[in-house]
Amino acid sequence: MKVVSLFISFIFHPIFIVLYAYLIYFNTDTYTNRILYLFSPGFFKLFFLFLFSMAVFFPLTTIIIMKRTGWISSYHIPERKERLPVLVFTMIYYGMTYFIFRSWNQNLSFFIDPFISFLFGGLVLLGVLFIVTTFWKISLHTASISGLAGGSMALLLLQKEAYNVDVMMGVNSLLLFSIGLVSFSRLKLNAHHYGQVLAGSSVGFIIMFMIVINQWYI
Repeated sequence: MKVVSLFISFIFHPIFIVLYAYLIYFNTDTYTNRILYLFSPGFFKLFFLFLFSMAVFFPLTTIIIMKRTGWISSYHIPERKERLPVLVFTMIYYGMTYFIFRSWNQNLSFFIDPFISFLFGGLVLLGVLFIVTTFWKISLHTASISGLAGGSMALLLLQKEAYNVDVMMGVNSLLLFSIGLVSFSRLKLNAHHYGQVLAGSSVGFIIMFMIVINQWYI
């Protein structure tokens, strides 16, 4: 069971969540996505590579360097204080990702407003998690998967012209189920207690849902 829990924790590692958000949003069959595919077909591959590099590759590389230089004792980062510098670097990379993407795609903002708010919500969530982590070990895993679920549910409510609503409802159901899976895995691995898991789930879902449903961003 420990191996299964480790696998679940890896698949739903917070660092990969932004890629899952990309896949969900741009695979939603909507009018705006169809127009975007028609007039800017190269956008999707270029943006995915940019997102992978800035929000996944660089943070992972930084974590590896931090492990080898002794900043963190384990790649699992079990100690609360060790998570703080990791969160700082992640916020820097994520912030760069957001602001570069925001300024780079101003001409396409009409088509990608909900996803821009999704990225902004992720940045806000990181900031909140950093503040909480300064005094308490909240679950980053459950906050991330719940944030994805909350943001995805908000996207579904926003995309009234979606042509594959049944598929998106299925995706949202799987994401809600995944919250339970991730919570179980973190508890099974003794990485967190119930309060930390529940707090992560609540904070992640509420922040992302509210920001995406209202399409807030700066």
